[in-house]
Amino acid sequence: MNDNSAYQNDQIVACLRALRETVDKLQELLGAPLEDTMQRFYRRRRDLLTRLYATGGLDQKGLFALLDEHDTPHQWIGQQVKSGFIEKFPRPSGKDLYVATHKAVEDLNLQEEASALVSASDETFTTDWDSPEDTAYDRL
Repeated sequence: MNDNSAYQNDQIVACLRALRETVDKLQELLGAPLEDTMQRFYRRRRDLLTRLYATGGLDQKGLFALLDEHDTPHQWIGQQVKSGFIEKFPRPSGKDLYVATHKAVEDLNLQEEASALVSASDETFTTDWDSPEDTAYDRL
């Protein structure tokens, strides 16, 4: 019995060791891609909320178009509302306006990125406004 018991214990220890090595290997294989996936998720959320904040809000159609442009499912809206990063405001036109919340602006530092986004847009608009092609319309 004693020899059998020692043999079983050795087998158990060997199996546990093999299991531990397998788990460690799985964590190693999944660890980096999982971190990359989470970083991409958070970066995309920040980018989308920055765009939403910079525009001053979008109606559902505009928000859906933005999400589609970034290959993001529409359920994302509900997740962000639940997290307190997006609010929905009813408007007299009947089209609700979706805006980035103060929490999103503060927690994700959206102000700086939105300012950079708006200034780049303003620069493009100003350049286009003063272009020779535009002067043709000034004479109309």
